[in-house]
Amino acid sequence: MDREIELKFLIPPEAAEAILGALDGEGAVRQLDATYYDTADHALRRAGFGLRVRDGEGGRKQTLKSASAGGVFSRGEWEETIAGPAPDRDALARTPVAAMLAEATLSPVFTTRVERVIRLVRIDETLIEVALDRGQLSARDRHAAVCELELELKAGDPAALFDLARTLARHAPLRLSLISKAERGYGLAGGDALRVRRQTAALGPKASVGEALQAIGQAGLAHLCAALEALRERPEPGSVHQARVAARRLRAMLKIFKPLSRDAAARALNAELDWLAGELDAARDLDVFVGEVWEGSAKDVPFAGRDAFERGLKAAHANAYLRMEAALESPRARDVLLEAAAWLEAGAWTTDPALAEVRKARATSLASEVLDHLRRRMKTGAKRFDDLDPHSRHRLRLKGKTLRYAAEDLAVLFPGHPHRAERFLAAAKAVQDTLGALNDRTGRHDVVDAAAHGDPFLAREAARAVLQDDETKLLHATRDALDALVDAKTFW
Repeated sequence: MDREIELKFLIPPEAAEAILGALDGEGAVRQLDATYYDTADHALRRAGFGLRVRDGEGGRKQTLKSASAGGVFSRGEWEETIAGPAPDRDALARTPVAAMLAEATLSPVFTTRVERVIRLVRIDETLIEVALDRGQLSARDRHAAVCELELELKAGDPAALFDLARTLARHAPLRLSLISKAERGYGLAGGDALRVRRQTAALGPKASVGEALQAIGQAGLAHLCAALEALRERPEPGSVHQARVAARRLRAMLKIFKPLSRDAAARALNAELDWLAGELDAARDLDVFVGEVWEGSAKDVPFAGRDAFERGLKAAHANAYLRMEAALESPRARDVLLEAAAWLEAGAWTTDPALAEVRKARATSLASEVLDHLRRRMKTGAKRFDDLDPHSRHRLRLKGKTLRYAAEDLAVLFPGHPHRAERFLAAAKAVQDTLGALNDRTGRHDVVDAAAHGDPFLAREAARAVLQDDETKLLHATRDALDALVDAKTFW
């Protein structure tokens, strides 16, 4: 099995020539036409594989790809020349999907027609293959344009791969994408929106700290890339929430692996992820207010100036989305994805001799220390909860969120107590939900003030009408959730 290490970027079609003009090196042009196959119930896709038969230079080749060979930047690949045009059963029998497909019927799902322009770029001792793909995906009567740039490290220093990406980004907008043509083709065939889901890192109890950092970080980056792409395609409350959670979970990953993330690049990445999540805050707060309050509990509540307040609310909501969309299209948002990938794959932590002992240590040891520390902080906050003001409760909520994310990411290292892990995660989620409800209650006064546009009478009337929830009930629910978390048995 060969192993690819590559970066893929989405680029505007009009930027393609600028990219090619910025490249030196040997070149070639190939026409690559492929058909992707699967079972009727898409068993290959569900298992994380893509199977294609491609006609091009060198004849007809059958390729099975998997995203599970070592992270989102490394893909397993099994390729053989076949007579074609349908998949070759004998070749498939020599791959990991042999048993899965033993009795299954394979049918075409979608096709690709792509012109690939290739450049081989040498930087000192590093060799990088640059491929620019332009073409079309087709599934029955549906079609979608393709314009992608791939940088594949053939030999040498991974850092040089990212240096080249930064250089090319000065010539054209490069948006890191971890979604394969296969996944896009399946979405096209089914008429589906882009699927956004966070994959569990492929880790076991024997994983090292370095392996755990990379696997969890790569899963988090894949989640963020997909969430941002889905948000740009379809700006809606669910997409906003997914993107904000993904950005915050990557920040939580940096906290979990603090012994390896103290360098300047990691600190800068943390700050940029904080900025990105912050650009989504107003949109998310207004989404929640509109959905839960204005169109929910307060839908039919009359008050003086209701029509004027609704106009102000709609304007504030629209402005929040405009701000968010401007941020997503900015170079800064594109850069944070590239720099996250660079730090995960080629950051100082990967080579610093002073960190070798930490990198090679068993991840379960660090994970236990981190989870114990985060749990102690929550226990301390729980003891003082009745005396906390709204700001302090908000800080406790952030600590609880970090504990929940850490527990979810690190649970895979402790497979011995699955039921304990399930109960602990449920308790952590309940704390996050109840503290979040209290925080939303506080923030809703700010939303009301913004929608009233400086009119104190309107703000007062709207607040009296729409902020009717029972704070005492919320406080009791939060206290119960905190007590349950403190009492929950640990799984590590």
